[in-house]
Amino acid sequence: MSVIIRNNYGAIAVNKGVIERMIVEDMLGMNDALVLSNKKGKPIKEKPTPFIDPDYFDAIEVSDKKDQVKVKVYIVVKFGNNISETADRIFDAVEKDFAMLRLDKPAVISVKVRGISGIMTDEIVKRNIDIVRNNS
Repeated sequence: MSVIIRNNYGAIAVNKGVIERMIVEDMLGMNDALVLSNKKGKPIKEKPTPFIDPDYFDAIEVSDKKDQVKVKVYIVVKFGNNISETADRIFDAVEKDFAMLRLDKPAVISVKVRGISGIMTDEIVKRNIDIVRNNS
């Protein structure tokens, strides 16, 4: 599947995997504030490999329906970080990735907070908080 957008520059087709990879790289760069998780809230542990682990793609959903692109990011916020500020950083990073490809901003970007990590332990306090930015 590819995201196809028509704008002033013509038609642009970008493979969904490329966009997902760009978003995953940005999220890994925010490892001070968040950990990527799957839909059920299980954190995806960081693995010290030079390649992006395929498990990370479980944390990102990019869909293109009815000419609207929607992005969902599943995360666990690290203790001591403001959820709203973390979500704003994610929104800005996703929009920057789309702007880099000269694509329109996604119609909807959802950050799904599935938990908050403990202070000193690996314990996760379950949460189910959805933060949404609408650009339509």
